[in-house]
Amino acid sequence: MSLERQPEFQSLEVVEYQPRRHSTIWKHNRLATARHTLTPREHKLVLYVMSMIQPEDEAFKLYRINVADFAAIAGLDKDHLYEELREVAVGLKSKPLVIEGHYESGDSTPGVLITSWFDAAFIQPNGSGSFGVTISPYLKPYLLQVKREFFKYNLGYVVRLKSSYSIRLYEWAKRWQFAGKRRIELDELRQVLGAVELNKMGGIKKYLLVPYKNLKARAIDPAVKELNANTEVSISYAEHKDGKRVVALTFLFRQNSKNAAKLDTMQIPRDAQLELEIELLQKPEQATAETDSDREAALLEAKVQPEFGLSARQLDMVREFIEKKGIEYVREKIAVVDSEPRKNAARTFLAALKGDWKLPVKRKPPPIPKSQPPPQEPPPEISDEEWAKQREKARVTFNEFKESMRGGPLDGGFSVENRDRLGVRKSDRFFEPGINRPGAVGSQAPSGRVPT
Repeated sequence: MSLERQPEFQSLEVVEYQPRRHSTIWKHNRLATARHTLTPREHKLVLYVMSMIQPEDEAFKLYRINVADFAAIAGLDKDHLYEELREVAVGLKSKPLVIEGHYESGDSTPGVLITSWFDAAFIQPNGSGSFGVTISPYLKPYLLQVKREFFKYNLGYVVRLKSSYSIRLYEWAKRWQFAGKRRIELDELRQVLGAVELNKMGGIKKYLLVPYKNLKARAIDPAVKELNANTEVSISYAEHKDGKRVVALTFLFRQNSKNAAKLDTMQIPRDAQLELEIELLQKPEQATAETDSDREAALLEAKVQPEFGLSARQLDMVREFIEKKGIEYVREKIAVVDSEPRKNAARTFLAALKGDWKLPVKRKPPPIPKSQPPPQEPPPEISDEEWAKQREKARVTFNEFKESMRGGPLDGGFSVENRDRLGVRKSDRFFEPGINRPGAVGSQAPSGRVPT
């Protein structure tokens, strides 16, 4: 299909300059979630044209695309590419682009804008190697003089991506990169990725890749892998479940230092993000701290949801406590729930959050005092004279005992007193044990007496 150049194009300034890999694309945030279904080739052509827009431009121009330059930057074979790109440019005129929350001059309430990316295509004769396009004038507030609620990136990071899912996820990631993370429901994610079928009016006819396992295997995981390998954004995600069913994902974004050297890394435009739902402090160190906190919160949500079996509604309540009380408060309540077995961990966890439950304090029993012996009174003091009397008394008693032992069995007899007391006859003889006992082996009878 070809279009002759209309008279209104005569007054348009023609942009002949061809973008390079470092060329910057500026977009309003709403374009990151706008509804459209573009093929990778269509999307790259649109982005190539958008990179020809300068920040100071106040009006759209006629943008001339050189096929050879486009092929070189996109890594494509330029043979037969001219005819294909002409058809792509003309086809983009009829592909709907739907932007919600659009305001027209004089409107007090937002509406829905249904337009297209290109307003017209100017086709040169065969062999010229170039063609021209103009952008829909309704996109001026989203592409021209964008000074707030915008994101930007270098053309070189996306122009060689192979999947349309990768391009869409990259733009959405750049839109939320300043926040460090973003939670998204699955149907909204399908819309962001372009996994929807639109009718002629741009409405959603049906969602594609409806089973989550298909969405994950065919769109999410391949896109994340391609972006981590080729762009300056590193992306990971965590699943949120309602029972066993995945209902939402939280994506985490950080700078990919491995790929940052491929192009000059741009500073994230923190000052431009003025939406009320997420406002970062102006100081970079404070913004970094808040981003780290958001990332910790996302990881905590991803951990606690399957562990306690939280529903989507219960997880929203946990998120509110993280925002109001802080992440350490929530961690403390997790420890309370984990301190003992629970029949319903989810209900207990929410009760702990609401009631500010504390971990039970384990009190040690008081130590048992060791038994002490009763105190002993010191002996009374004795004079030297008294000590002398006691010593003399002890000496006399010892001598009497010694005297009483004379004449005993080992002495050969007993004294008269002891013999009479014990009933021992004078004629009785005693023998030492084992030596003089009659009949003992090796015993000898005393002289003067023969054993019988």
